[in-house]
Amino acid sequence: MTGEVTRERRAELLRLLKAAERAVTGSELSSTFGVSRQAIVTDVAILRAAGELIVGSPQGYRMADAAEGFTAVIDCSHPPDRGREEFEILLDRGITVLDVSVDHSIFGKLRAPIRVETRVDIDRYAERITKAGDMPLSVITRGIHSHTVRVRNMDALEAAKRELGERGILLGG
Repeated sequence: MTGEVTRERRAELLRLLKAAERAVTGSELSSTFGVSRQAIVTDVAILRAAGELIVGSPQGYRMADAAEGFTAVIDCSHPPDRGREEFEILLDRGITVLDVSVDHSIFGKLRAPIRVETRVDIDRYAERITKAGDMPLSVITRGIHSHTVRVRNMDALEAAKRELGERGILLGG
């Protein structure tokens, strides 16, 4: 019974997001469905894994436009001074970097939204880190990190992965 209720909630969640004219917050969704925000996060992750183009942002969840392409995760490893190079490889292929995440041995998955779409965004990101006197999130995992990216087509993703691999940035590449 619980599995059926969960499937029905996910189907209704998807219908709601497809009909929404704006992003819907996790709090609004959890209230609508009478479940925790974590249940909504899990539902969205499962829907994404099933191929639904759901975009999450600080404003909430919404369906991606077809022109926005699809999301993928790229696993990388490099020292902090090669971050710009990594971003430029992706941007040169029309790929938007949505976030950075690391798998910490104690705290689990740590994720930070960054949304890098242009070289100006790279400069801003680097400036914010420098001004704060901080380092990129990946330093806590010795350079190993992942990016969720938005890609318009598979050819762009494969070309980016190939170059990242050639430059020793793609993890396992």
